[in-house]
Amino acid sequence: MKPSTAILLGAGDRGAIYAAYALRHPANLRIVAVAEPVAERRRRTARLHGISDANMFASWEEVLDRPRMADGAIIATQDALHTAPAVRALEAGYHVLLEKPMALTEEECRAIVGAAESSGKSLCVCHVLRYTALFRTVRELLEAGAIGRVHTIFHAENVAYYHMAHSYVRGNWRRSDESSPMILAKCSHDLDLLQWFAGAAPESVASVGGLDHFTAVNTPAGAPAHCIDGCPAAATCPYEAVATYLYGVPLKKALVMMNAGALSLAARILLGAPGFSRFIPGLRAYARWGEWPTSTITDDLSETGVLRALREGPYGRCVYRCDNDQMDHQETVIGFENGVTAVLRMHGLAAMEGRTLRIDGSAGTLRARFGAGGALEISRHGSSRVVGYPVRTDVLGHSEGDEGIMENFVSVLAGGASPTSARESLQSHLMAFAAHRSRLEGRVIRF
Repeated sequence: MKPSTAILLGAGDRGAIYAAYALRHPANLRIVAVAEPVAERRRRTARLHGISDANMFASWEEVLDRPRMADGAIIATQDALHTAPAVRALEAGYHVLLEKPMALTEEECRAIVGAAESSGKSLCVCHVLRYTALFRTVRELLEAGAIGRVHTIFHAENVAYYHMAHSYVRGNWRRSDESSPMILAKCSHDLDLLQWFAGAAPESVASVGGLDHFTAVNTPAGAPAHCIDGCPAAATCPYEAVATYLYGVPLKKALVMMNAGALSLAARILLGAPGFSRFIPGLRAYARWGEWPTSTITDDLSETGVLRALREGPYGRCVYRCDNDQMDHQETVIGFENGVTAVLRMHGLAAMEGRTLRIDGSAGTLRARFGAGGALEISRHGSSRVVGYPVRTDVLGHSEGDEGIMENFVSVLAGGASPTSARESLQSHLMAFAAHRSRLEGRVIRF
């Protein structure tokens, strides 16, 4: 049987991750065209996937102006450029895999859902956490009545300090008016999980939050606008750009904290003896850092290229002297139609990246941790036993979910049905817009 085919619109970090599925599973999927404005990314994608020059495009319009050339379209353009290509691709007859968030306004999200429903094509929004073993198991346990009837949910999106600084202080999502509010940009995953676990549509949303740390008032004395210009606080600042991007110090420290076996040991060597690590074959490539987040700031990962990016681009800036306006902490309370209540905590000052979950029901309590290897346990009322479940998660990130959603998308391309409808994916976005409005207006938003 021939593999399904897809076009890739946007070959940045997320687009490359989704397309890489085709490299691992060439019998299931082929990427046959790429549209990407950055020439080096476009050429690299074409080289990896064997795409001809005729199927390399600088813009998504060039691809979608042509007759349909594949079964599906993977859309991983910048957030503000989701609506038009998604609608056009659906109308052209493509099944669409769309990076989250769907779009930046409620009207645009509804337009995409409308296009999916009128075209009869599938819209798979990249809420990848639904495709991880931990959260699938949580859902199965709730459906099986493992803690009785669900009453309350507490879910925390613990954004590590270095991730917050990279993406939401220095980076592409630093301003809500240029990208999307933090509650949408980062937490549409989490809001999607909350409605999934609650098993009902939202009824009311209330939210409060603030930007209190990443502001000018916290600037170290004498700090320049760019770290690379010689900051007197460089030795003690956890956000120092050269340590972060050239050497990946925060990521290595995170690996040490996680007690992740050989990975933690390797990170200790890289931090404690960086000169010595250059002589160890397995570690040599990581003495300087070329992984995320460095891989997102420049295509030239040499020392010269990274330092140039820090000097000339936004990622070398002092985190206390940026033009950011995103909340660095926010609490959102949601009431669902079936009486379940939920609290979502988002904050960008966590020592370790990950999500923590507690669900209380009439017969017990479920606790889970996503990240740092994961954990899942249930305590039943009236019992002194705590039952653990052997569910593992990625140490960092959610590559398992990325793989899972691509498997789902390939199944859709082959004629299968997606387990999540476009309208269901819309609900999490509506909750995010309501939370943003509630915070700004100081009132409860009712659906």
